[in-house]
Amino acid sequence: MKKLTLTNIALPLLLASICPSAFAQEVEVSISVDYASEYVFRGTTLAADVLQPGVEATYGNFTFGGWASFPIEESNTYDTEIDLYAGYAFALSDTISADIGATLYHYPESGGLFDIGTDAGDASTLELYANFGFQGALEPSLTAYYDLTLEAFTVEGSVGYSVPVADKTSFDIGATVGAVAVDGSGDYQYGSLSGALTYAVSDAVSSYIGINAGLSSEDTFQKLSNFTPKSSSVWFGAGISTGF
Repeated sequence: MKKLTLTNIALPLLLASICPSAFAQEVEVSISVDYASEYVFRGTTLAADVLQPGVEATYGNFTFGGWASFPIEESNTYDTEIDLYAGYAFALSDTISADIGATLYHYPESGGLFDIGTDAGDASTLELYANFGFQGALEPSLTAYYDLTLEAFTVEGSVGYSVPVADKTSFDIGATVGAVAVDGSGDYQYGSLSGALTYAVSDAVSSYIGINAGLSSEDTFQKLSNFTPKSSSVWFGAGISTGF
């Protein structure tokens, strides 16, 4: 799953500076559509050539969203994934923020939305998370996840930096490392590097094109044409998002 980020919009920020108490009651919405040559989730290949739309709404400190991954080609591990999530963000100090919440991962071809931990084959899994963000030039963050259904615990850290290229263009780079521990078996570690050229089409619309490289301690990546396991991969992506 890819968590969405709200687009910075000039008009709402202006309204907030004029009347912050009124703006605090407003709902902010972002919508995005992405293409990925490979769907990689925490160092594991799940599909190839996918379209991934998402919508997210924020009201005060609360965030609610939906995200999906639809395959373009038939040779995929999962045909479709639909995620629903909710979170609550708050400040721990002037330099540390926190976000806690839950995500429901659903695979429609395997059963109903609430087939969680049933004989239906776990068509859905429920995961809790806690994220901590730290103020700094590299925007470091640390997130812990626990999937109640799969009994999988993940810790992931990330950093990122944006380099202005032109008036409306930036080059955004990022790095992520993580470790997954699954009850019984399946433990592994992973890391990835990303680079994306982002262009602000307008105050409310942005687009990007990027490249990613990933590495895993196990053969968790796959060559989707023949399902050959491998420990590394390179994939591309592009997308557009808007907010209001």
